[in-house]
Amino acid sequence: MTETAEEAAPVRTRSRVRLHPVLVAVPIGCWFASTVLDLAARSHDPREFTTAATWLVGIGLLGAAVAGFAGFVDGLPIRSGTAAYRRLLVHLSLAMALILAYLVEYVLRLGAPPDRAIPAGVLVYALANAAALVATVVWGALVAHRLGTALPDGGGEG
Repeated sequence: MTETAEEAAPVRTRSRVRLHPVLVAVPIGCWFASTVLDLAARSHDPREFTTAATWLVGIGLLGAAVAGFAGFVDGLPIRSGTAAYRRLLVHLSLAMALILAYLVEYVLRLGAPPDRAIPAGVLVYALANAAALVATVVWGALVAHRLGTALPDGGGEG
């Protein structure tokens, strides 16, 4: 039995746009910028830089909630038990821990005096959060790279 040209053609999968990689730029940008402003507050006007950094951490938390929901929706088609699903769970765990860490940082900032730079301990905590943010972003990039720019209907093999 011979194949027709239609049967021999590769099967095409539908693709959809994933929103999480786009939306996650907001919290990443806010949180990195807040760290830069914290460092700037050590040598310039601490009140303005510290206030702006605190606002950025709060905006980043709101952005993370939206991006996290989009990431959850983007991950729904991935079949459980696959390597892609396990990578997604690691990224999700890192991201949730990071959001909690930035929430703690936000509360610490609100308790700090507004007229000077944040205390050294909070700055060290902010720098540790920035390092954890790098790890989470790298892991998220690995997930996105392994899944490609769009998820297949089958939910990400490999």
